[in-house]
Amino acid sequence: MLLSSQFFITNSDYLGCDAPSLLLEALNDLLEGKTEESWLCWQDEPDAYIINLEKQNEQLKVTVYNTDKESYDLDHNGANLEKYITTTAFKTKGEIRAVAKSLLEEFELYENGNGRSRYEYHWGNFPEEQYQHLRQILK
Repeated sequence: MLLSSQFFITNSDYLGCDAPSLLLEALNDLLEGKTEESWLCWQDEPDAYIINLEKQNEQLKVTVYNTDKESYDLDHNGANLEKYITTTAFKTKGEIRAVAKSLLEEFELYENGNGRSRYEYHWGNFPEEQYQHLRQILK
């Protein structure tokens, strides 16, 4: 099992926040050892979730928090998001490379053709650079 449970959040292209791109970039940085922790704002119109990704040895701890702030009041990423947490919505952990591989497989569904068109219609530009970087890391 990659993660101990599931939590579903939706994404939007709200106020120019490219959360999928930020998520892939944060995961790349964790895998490469550039950081041990990342904070992301996952904007949903008009609400938001604050996501903390923490690498602990070869495990990835994922915590999703609620916030009472509107999406437009929050930065897209950074540790300063921690001060806007209200409650914990979800917690899980899994082996980081397995989680990354699973996420990569989900993005592969949108990499080409009609999937790519649907992705870009709903969510903006496909995060090509971050996606390809993750593919390289996982080789």
